[in-house]
Amino acid sequence: MARAAESWSDPDCAARQRAVERTLEADNRFTEEAVAFAINQQMGLLSAKNLRAWIRGRHARQALTVGVLNAGNIPLVGIQDWLAVVLTGHAYRGVVSSRSPFLLPAFASSVIRHHPALDSAFTAMSDMWDNADAIVATGSDATKSWCAGEAARYGIAESHQLLRGHRYSIAVLDGKESTSDCDKLAEDILLHEGAGCRSVALVFAPGTLAPDRYLEHFARFRAVFPCHATTPGALEMSRALLKAIDAPHAYGDGLEFLVSRGDAVVQGPGHVRWVPYESIGEVVAFVGNALEGLQCVAGRRKLLSRLPSQWPLVELGDTQRPELDWCPDGIDSVDFLTGLA
Repeated sequence: MARAAESWSDPDCAARQRAVERTLEADNRFTEEAVAFAINQQMGLLSAKNLRAWIRGRHARQALTVGVLNAGNIPLVGIQDWLAVVLTGHAYRGVVSSRSPFLLPAFASSVIRHHPALDSAFTAMSDMWDNADAIVATGSDATKSWCAGEAARYGIAESHQLLRGHRYSIAVLDGKESTSDCDKLAEDILLHEGAGCRSVALVFAPGTLAPDRYLEHFARFRAVFPCHATTPGALEMSRALLKAIDAPHAYGDGLEFLVSRGDAVVQGPGHVRWVPYESIGEVVAFVGNALEGLQCVAGRRKLLSRLPSQWPLVELGDTQRPELDWCPDGIDSVDFLTGLA
């Protein structure tokens, strides 16, 4: 795995180039810059040392066939599940989304060239269900519900199901963010067009804090990471509605991003909600009620120290940079897989 990751760290790697080219032609909202970011970020983690430290000798008591239903909202999504399944000694049978059907299978193939005995295959949905002893699935709440029903129909026990539904992330500001913090916030919000459970959808800020300085950094980010060609069209209806109801909002030149001020209600991908608060207690109360639906709570380091430690806290700039050992929905996938029998 480490050798394959080292090869893929080179943008001129032939397997990577072919997979990227095909991915950018698929029906998704990926950009060349965002795909490169995702690949480089993930490959940078896959050293032999890091992989061993993550797995910590944990291994399946009994090798099973694990079916994995992958999302397709961000590039290379699902790589952690693939790694966890094969490194714990199970057989992997994955289904990829039509939005991102090339990157993960291509990387897996690169690994298999170094280790042909690895039991890993990507297959059709029906074949996955026919062969799965356990299931790991990531998607919308509707997908999660559907998978639970299918798992029951195929006789897969609840203890053998790891099903993840819709989640989102928030950022908490206090006005003391540095220039670097503002750049990191822009990445947390705008990378991958706001898709993905780790993308910040709500920004909590003091009621007296003007967003202008942060908006400037959003525009700077877009100069380096241009939006997808479809993003302005996707945001146009929301902008028109905000204008019609005279709701406070701002947007980048060419509608590369959209920010509206209002209640803590998640908007569509790429449309971030700026939520004013009078005291940090209001944020604590909101998160207390919404915790089950949150993936990350981002903020600058000193502000995070004032928030409850049991929250899924990450520093600004880390939402789009998950470590190998991060636990989606608060569940350790390696523990789940090694507990199967």
